[in-house]
Amino acid sequence: MPTRSRPSGPRRPSPGTRYIRVYGPQRGGFTGAGLNFAVVPDFVAIGGLIAVFWTLLRRTRQSRLNFWLVGWVLLLIHIVAQFVAQNTTGSANGAYSVAVSMLVMIANAFIWASNDQLEIGWRNLSIVVFSAVPDAAFLTCDTYGIQTVWPYVAMTALGTGSMLWMLRAWRGATDHPTLRWRTSLVVAAYAVQGALVALHQPDEAVTWMLVWHYLAVAEFYRVTSPPSASVRFTVVSFIAWAFVFPVADLMGVLWPNAHVDAEVWNLPKFLVATGMTFTLLEEQLSNAEYASLHDDLTGLPNRRMLARRLRETTEAARAAGSVVALVVIDLDGFKEINDTLGHAAGDEVLRWAARQFRTQLRPQDALARLGGDEFAVVLTEIADRDAAQRTAQRLQHALDAGMVILGRQLAIRASVGFSIYPDESDDVDRLYAIADRAMYDRKQRRPEQELAADRADSLLSRTDHSRS
Repeated sequence: MPTRSRPSGPRRPSPGTRYIRVYGPQRGGFTGAGLNFAVVPDFVAIGGLIAVFWTLLRRTRQSRLNFWLVGWVLLLIHIVAQFVAQNTTGSANGAYSVAVSMLVMIANAFIWASNDQLEIGWRNLSIVVFSAVPDAAFLTCDTYGIQTVWPYVAMTALGTGSMLWMLRAWRGATDHPTLRWRTSLVVAAYAVQGALVALHQPDEAVTWMLVWHYLAVAEFYRVTSPPSASVRFTVVSFIAWAFVFPVADLMGVLWPNAHVDAEVWNLPKFLVATGMTFTLLEEQLSNAEYASLHDDLTGLPNRRMLARRLRETTEAARAAGSVVALVVIDLDGFKEINDTLGHAAGDEVLRWAARQFRTQLRPQDALARLGGDEFAVVLTEIADRDAAQRTAQRLQHALDAGMVILGRQLAIRASVGFSIYPDESDDVDRLYAIADRAMYDRKQRRPEQELAADRADSLLSRTDHSRS
């Protein structure tokens, strides 16, 4: 069997020594009864972080917190393994192997947290754990100083397959990162690892493995999170975490006697935790603002958002000398639908009506639900009053096809009124009052027999599917 040869020149630190350089005890660590307790502060800090994330998970129900929490629990196992390695002799290599393997599993958990399959279940947990098994076996071989090359080659090949399996199972909210990008990442990363193995440099292959995993976490976090200062901070922190490993290796070669406190090496992971916490805070604030400006039932902007949009649109129209129209829509006979078929049916009618109205509007027009059965539309960049009239008529007839609910084909009618800025008023409250009055005037001017027929049609099926 071929054996691994060491390069000439200064001898690299052994895997255990290199690992101590990065995460292990430093001079002056607290000891007692022959034990080294240098990692105890880390254990307490990460334990507290897990408690915070667990509390946030129970309160916010944000699904990706599930696998953020898995990642930090794995980091706690990593710290326990460090403690065992630092305070035992016979099992030190095994403990170091577990500690470094946890770093790969942590990265996989954070990558998996960026997809849409985030329930804690055996399938998802098994993907995170088993995808890291070949890499963990590679790390174990290096920790124990295995000299033959074939285990490293085999684990590199299996690692390629397991990571392709994980990243092919990954499902994001969008198509980014694409499957092609994910596949290319895995093939390129393990090709570099294989090249280092071929050059009889498994120590460097270990360092590369840790570097690319955390760089991948940074990229997945960046691509799948809404842009914000906290996201950028977290991405930079993951990059810093990735480069802890090669920097420690380089210092081991250039300045073997240099002393760097463990807190310096550990700083990136605490920066990551801080960034994640602020990301959650920003998302909560953003979600709260969105909820305050949108209707829960239809997802449309609400009255408050409409008022803001109308003010912004009229101010822009004033500067450009253009025309804006405000259309108010009321569903006829909606109370009878609620009273007869129930509120669930009424809610479905409102959602359907919102979808129908949206089909008659341009992307720049703003549709809102004001409450109850009332909707409103802000029409921007319209040519004149006739253009607003045509859009209002399309909105009025958007519901003519009716809808089937609870086995009944319902006829849904709408009454529509509109006002024009600046022709009728340059005050947004006055514009709404004019449009609302116009809508009720049109409703009242409709023949009484037509309104009665509308009410009957809304309750009685044109084709009663429940009797057929």
